[in-house]
Amino acid sequence: MSTTPTGDVVTFDLRDGVAEVVIDRPATRNAMDWDVFSGLAEAADRAAADPDVGAVLVSGADGAFSSGLDVGLFAAGGPDGVDAAFVHRLQAVFDRFEDLEKPTVAALSGPCLGAGAQLAAACHLRVVTADVRIAIAERRWGLVPDLGGTYRLPRLVGLGRAHDWVMTGREVGAEEAVASGFAQGRVADLDGARTLAVDLARAPGATRRVPALLRDNLGRSRDAALAAEAEAQIACMAGPDVAEAVAAAREGRPPRFVGR
Repeated sequence: MSTTPTGDVVTFDLRDGVAEVVIDRPATRNAMDWDVFSGLAEAADRAAADPDVGAVLVSGADGAFSSGLDVGLFAAGGPDGVDAAFVHRLQAVFDRFEDLEKPTVAALSGPCLGAGAQLAAACHLRVVTADVRIAIAERRWGLVPDLGGTYRLPRLVGLGRAHDWVMTGREVGAEEAVASGFAQGRVADLDGARTLAVDLARAPGATRRVPALLRDNLGRSRDAALAAEAEAQIACMAGPDVAEAVAAAREGRPPRFVGR
């Protein structure tokens, strides 16, 4: 296991092929200041570049995913305040997790509010513990969700439910999170989320192609979507994992995929 900091407030641990990225500001319930955003960006880039990383697991320290933006972050916009360029810098951090060509799992427990919920939405999969409290909470600050929430949330839970969550800012528990499709399952604790991430890290390379294929095909015509599927399939067939799957089936053993 390798354990190295990406800063004082985000840690990056690699074990069993999973990069475990943890927001570590427990005194603020893991509120996100600029150091957190910088640490998350570095962690995503490290995961993308490291061939030993097969999946990424994002969580928060001490049973809290994130209480949202640290209000002090607004001062970081500079003397002229927060402008579009500053917001785009923050948005690009969450985009990194969505764009990773490795499965990303958000393990949600305790408060998952505002920016925390939007980071979770940027990950490919989300699992929740019984005590989770999810809210698109920008309303309480007189703001709109601007870190991808209005783009990703309707695609996860539908337009009507997204209207409800964003316009009311109400808290959503574990049962509703799963029933709505925002979360894909419940786990007892972080170990349950880690089990899922390890399984994904050991999956064939085809699994890494799925998030971008599904996301991009939402905006494509049928013909373009089918062409993208065919292109991805040809790439899979040219890689080593298909041959390994066939060999393992013939030999009556579990496959040993390399993720390409």
